[in-house]
Amino acid sequence: MTQDSQNGIKGCYLYYQDIQKGSKLGGIEKKVAAQVKAFRNAGFGCDFILCEQPESVGAKVVSCLPFFSDGVHWSRAESLREYSFLYLRRPRFFSRDLIAFLQEVKRENPDLKIIVEVPTYPYDDEMRAPLLFPALLKDKRSRKRLPTCVDRIASPAQEKEIFGVGSIHMINGIDLSSIAKKEAAPSLSEVNMLAVSYFASWHGLDRLIAGMAAYYQKEGSLRDLVLHVAGDGDVIGALRKQAQAAGIEKRVLFHGYCNPEELDTLYDKSSLAIECLGLHRKNLTVSSALKSREYLAKGIPLICANEIDVFNRDPVDFCLRIPGDESPVDIDVLLDYHDRLYSSETQDDLISRIRAFAEAHVGMDQTMQDVIDFIIETYEERVT
Repeated sequence: MTQDSQNGIKGCYLYYQDIQKGSKLGGIEKKVAAQVKAFRNAGFGCDFILCEQPESVGAKVVSCLPFFSDGVHWSRAESLREYSFLYLRRPRFFSRDLIAFLQEVKRENPDLKIIVEVPTYPYDDEMRAPLLFPALLKDKRSRKRLPTCVDRIASPAQEKEIFGVGSIHMINGIDLSSIAKKEAAPSLSEVNMLAVSYFASWHGLDRLIAGMAAYYQKEGSLRDLVLHVAGDGDVIGALRKQAQAAGIEKRVLFHGYCNPEELDTLYDKSSLAIECLGLHRKNLTVSSALKSREYLAKGIPLICANEIDVFNRDPVDFCLRIPGDESPVDIDVLLDYHDRLYSSETQDDLISRIRAFAEAHVGMDQTMQDVIDFIIETYEERVT
């Protein structure tokens, strides 16, 4: 995938999955494709370069072990001589192979600026599982050498430096042109909630299921709630058992992987979306999750248990923040929020208002602007 420059600046984006699979792209691959598009929208030439990484479980385990290669098929450094910048997202872990590759790139092209995206920081707690712990040790050793070959680290974190490298603050963005806003839900008396992700423990859906279980143990007139879980993940089996043990399996529906049309159907019937409810489990307090951006683009209110970075400067009424702890979700609080929000304006007006917020704050062209500015500034310094 090659592309010409409009302003003399030409770069490349290195990533580990093919982003030319159309509707079959996962969330991260969609983000990578949108970032490539943002560079091109800025007038840069930007080539996509695929550096395949191990995909089988066995190959992944071996790549984590000491004295073994990371398994990534890094490009030949001499093939990057023509570029002004190289942008890559952090692979599964920093490795000596990556450092050696980037150092060789710098030797071949000293003027090239290397920017590494670290989408979650700090991330060590995510890698303390037994199978990943050897990779964490390799990562800790290798990242000490990043200042020898990396010019900037792009990250949602607020730190001025990460691993000794100057940082560029950025938040996650999306390609809004690829996401249509949702239709109004056919009914608000039954509250349909939607969670979309590849689910791990820190998504905290167990807290919501526990809250639903407690709610339906009460007496009196109770509302109909349905939680739609769209996506796979290691915790799905445990969540199924939790819902079954609580007797609410008909209210917690597991849809598995959904194609775009199936997801649109779920969005259109839902009136609340669920962001991370367990981010505290990996010692993070601020979320920059891609899924929150999709929720905003669709125009659906959301529930979270932590700060969401895009709301820091512009507090909104269409996000309910619950406690970031292990307590079950208080369904009465959730329903009160839901009904107050939807009684204050029509569904169509609320959907349009949330979508307008997304257009102003989370479009990829906006969220990548500081990275783009850095590339332009360093290029102009070199040619003048």
